Amino acid sequence: MVYAELIEEAKDLSESNMSEVIDFIKFLKSRQEQPVHERKSNTLKGKLKYMADDFDETPNCFKEYM
Repeated sequence: MVYAELIEEAKDLSESNMSEVIDFIKFLKSRQEQPVHERKSNTLKGKLKYMADDFDETPNCFKEYM
C-alpha cells in the first residue's frame, strides 16, 4: 500500500524533484545501514600523559562571557 502511494505521488514530480527524492531515499537507507557501536568504558584509562595545572580554569578569552 505504501509503495503504491509513493509511486502515485512520484508520477507528478519534475525531473529535478525526482532527483531530490532519490537522494533522500539514499540518505535514509544509509542511516539504516550504519551499525551501532557500543561504547566501552575505560578504553583510554592510563593513556593520559599530561594535563596542564590550569586545565579546569576558564581561559581568559572566555571570561567576558561568564
